[in-house]
Parts: sequence; structure tokens; C-alpha cells
Amino acid sequence: MSDKHNLKRVSTVLGIVVSAFFAAVAVAGYQRTGDPLQLFLFLLLAGLAYAVVRLLFIGVGKLLDKLDPS
Repeated sequence: MSDKHNLKRVSTVLGIVVSAFFAAVAVAGYQRTGDPLQLFLFLLLAGLAYAVVRLLFIGVGKLLDKLDPS
């Protein structure tokens, strides 16, 4: 599958940024409360956020492919 619209790098960077935000919230929350469940849930949310961003950009790429006449 080719990346005609150059979305792969953008989706990767944005996914990492969103994931890093949730990971930072996880660590900060764990340091404040000491609750390992909170840490685990926010780290899980970080991974899920990365996957959601990547899937959204895959959808945007497919939409752009349908709109592109060439």
C-alpha cells in the first residue's frame, strides 16, 4: 500500500504525541496517588489513543484516495 498523501509520518508523530500525553498523565497521577490501577488504565489509554489516531489517518487516506481523480 503506497502512501500517496504522505500521511504515514504525520499519523505516527501525532499518535506518539497523543500517546505520550496520556503516558505523562499516567505517571503524574501515579506519583500523586500511588494507585497502580490508575497507572495501568492510563497507559492502556495511551496505547489505545495511538491506535485510534493511526486508524483515523488510514480512513482519511482512503477518503482522499476516493476523492483523487488520478
